Formats: sequence, C-alpha cells, structure tokens
Amino acid sequence: MKVTLQMGPSFARAADELGSMGRSLLDAASEGLGEAVKLAANKVSSDYISGQSLKVRTGSLRRAVDGWLESDFEGVVGVAEGSAVSKYAWLLGDEEKTITPKKGKFLTIPVGENLTGAGVARFISPRQVPDGFFVKTKGRLLFGYKRGKRGKFRPLFVLVKSVFVQGSGALADGVLDSLDGMAGAIEDSIARKIGTN
Repeated sequence: MKVTLQMGPSFARAADELGSMGRSLLDAASEGLGEAVKLAANKVSSDYISGQSLKVRTGSLRRAVDGWLESDFEGVVGVAEGSAVSKYAWLLGDEEKTITPKKGKFLTIPVGENLTGAGVARFISPRQVPDGFFVKTKGRLLFGYKRGKRGKFRPLFVLVKSVFVQGSGALADGVLDSLDGMAGAIEDSIARKIGTN
C-alpha cells in the first residue's frame, strides 16, 4: 500500500519562466518533497498504527512505513515492495479481505491464556498443547484445557471457518493529517535554497 504525491504540471512551467532561479526552485522543491514524505511517514507510524483498528504486536509494520522520492517531483509514503511485511501492508489501506484456511476446515484463532501481553500466541496450533481438547459451546468450537476433574475449562483457541478483516485506512489518514506539515517542509526548503522568507 502506497500513497503517491506529485507536484502539478503548472509548478514546472512556473519554474521554467523564472529562468536561472527556476533550477534552484526546482531543486529546493524536490528536496522539500523528500523531507515532506518522510514527515508524513513518521506521522503514520507514530499516530496511526495503533488503537482498535490496527494493534501493534511486533512493530514490524510500523518500522516498514517510509517515505521516499521516486522522481524529482514524485514522492511516495508507504511500505516498499519486497519488504518483510509486504503481505500485511494492505492493512494500512481500506481494503477488505475474508481469510479462509489454506489447509483443513478451520482457522485457529489464539485467545485467552494463549496470548502474551503483546497479543502474540504462545501456541501456534492445538497440536502443541499436550492435554488439550475440543468443546462446542453456543455454536462455537473451542480448544483448551482443564486442570483436575473440577477445574474450569480454559480456552486457548477459537476455531472458525473464515475471518473478515477490514483495513485501517491508517496510511491515507496519516498523510492527510500531515498535509500542513508537508507544505511547510517544502516551503522551508525553498526559503533555505533561494534565500527568501
């Protein structure tokens, strides 16, 4: 998932009309756009990859969000192609997916004691739990364990046939929230390069 930002065609035309100072203006604008996309990427990472819609567990997706220039006047905010988290980058957009099992009949969703404080599963599969068993309650299939004959059942997995996942929209929201700062970065770069305030 990437958001692309471009300077309009009228910008290049205006720079051409300025003659020799136009080249300095183009260089400054390009440099400022590079700073602007970095600023937007930082905003997305720090303020939009968290909360209910996109919870952070390992931080890999957050670290993968970056800003870079694809050409002098085209900047990109997103996750680079071939990144280790590319298969999860769609979560930054508004795409919807229904996830189904690749093998078998059910997806195993870790719950309860099977999750660490960060939300990472202690057991990947029910096969890793030595004394576990399946229980069907209220239309749900659970897998867990019980200590002793009078002990309470403790679920470790919920088994489902599919899961619907909605993207968070974090990338677009973060970039839109950064527009003022991005415009400021471009203006500051131009002011530094051509000496106007």
